[in-house]
Amino acid sequence: MAYNKKIEIQALCEEEDEIGQQISSWKTIFRPWASVNCTGGREYYKAAQTNSQNDMIFKIRYSKTISSYSTSEIRIVYNGRIHNIKHIDDYMQQHRELVIRAEEINGRG
Repeated sequence: MAYNKKIEIQALCEEEDEIGQQISSWKTIFRPWASVNCTGGREYYKAAQTNSQNDMIFKIRYSKTISSYSTSEIRIVYNGRIHNIKHIDDYMQQHRELVIRAEEINGRG
């Protein structure tokens, strides 16, 4: 498997601002090499907008860092686009490769 694309994995972090309020922000926690495959996409109509959804599969070497997060707490940035993670699979539970299924959702006017 050729891991030839650089991706960023970001985690949702809670921080305190200068006046003590909790704010959420995305921080890059890991920049692995990955293989990237688009599995398809679709367009749909929602809230008076046409939207598109692209499903992607990212394969990276196993990482304990990523395995400790839930899918709602992390996301992938690839080619400047944000992908919400739907599922992370430790392939055959061998701790060698993670298969990450994600979706990019874009809204258009």
